[in-house]
Amino acid sequence: MDARIKARFYQVDNVGAQDATLFECLHDLWNHPRRSEYETIYGDARVRLESFENNPAVVGEGFIDGEFVRQQTDNIPPFAEQGQPLEGNVRPLGHRCAFRYFAELNVLLLESRREAVTPVRMDALVKVRLRPHRGFFLSPVLSQVALERLRNGTPRRVTFRVARPADMNLVEDEGLELEENLARLQNHFGGPNIEVTASWPRGNRDGILNQNAIARTIRWATGNRDHVEKFQVKINEEPEAIDIFSEQMKVVEVLDLDSENVERNYATRRDFLARSFNDHLPILRRLYGE
Repeated sequence: MDARIKARFYQVDNVGAQDATLFECLHDLWNHPRRSEYETIYGDARVRLESFENNPAVVGEGFIDGEFVRQQTDNIPPFAEQGQPLEGNVRPLGHRCAFRYFAELNVLLLESRREAVTPVRMDALVKVRLRPHRGFFLSPVLSQVALERLRNGTPRRVTFRVARPADMNLVEDEGLELEENLARLQNHFGGPNIEVTASWPRGNRDGILNQNAIARTIRWATGNRDHVEKFQVKINEEPEAIDIFSEQMKVVEVLDLDSENVERNYATRRDFLARSFNDHLPILRRLYGE
């Protein structure tokens, strides 16, 4: 396991206003009669909730600590024992991904591992196992400066770059046409990626991009983070665009991990997330509190 651990903060909002909150869904996943079974979501990914702790005396009031696991059943590397020839391997791999969630602010700190349980895979697990739940919008928690710039500025231009659009996993079916059109453009021009810019003409000084549409597109880009390589918002008041992905609040640290001690590794990563969340809690309260 890579000892350099990165985790990102997300604000969680329900797609369906009447659906259960993520706090309730995590309880439902943990108490589900099929909890020990992996759930197959789109793309044949197999995921489950592996660990869960909600005791206020242990994690704090309103917090949930836990871990998701994605089971990899294909493209598994062979065994490579010391001094022995390579041997085939049919045993699945487990990609683990720790998290810490705070219900009061609806903020999730999720370990960032592309091969494990990304935000869109966590969302898919809820929608498949807790059907007919419609899932969540997971928006990046931006730095305080960037969030204030975005909230107070006049949006003029949005630019995003997509690589391999045909491989993108969708959060909502209504996004299918966008991904299909991007894939057609990529195939037509034979380029490695597609960059799209939406803006008002330079001469139109009154043109303002719709804030809600920008928020939805940021959520879409965040959910497809593996394939959306760039997302920037230009506001009238400043010369430089706001780089959404660069401004996302995140924590990074090199930890003392032991590749053979799974439980110790999880405890170390869990403690890192708890410490990091508590360090950022004052700023999160300012950004998302009452």
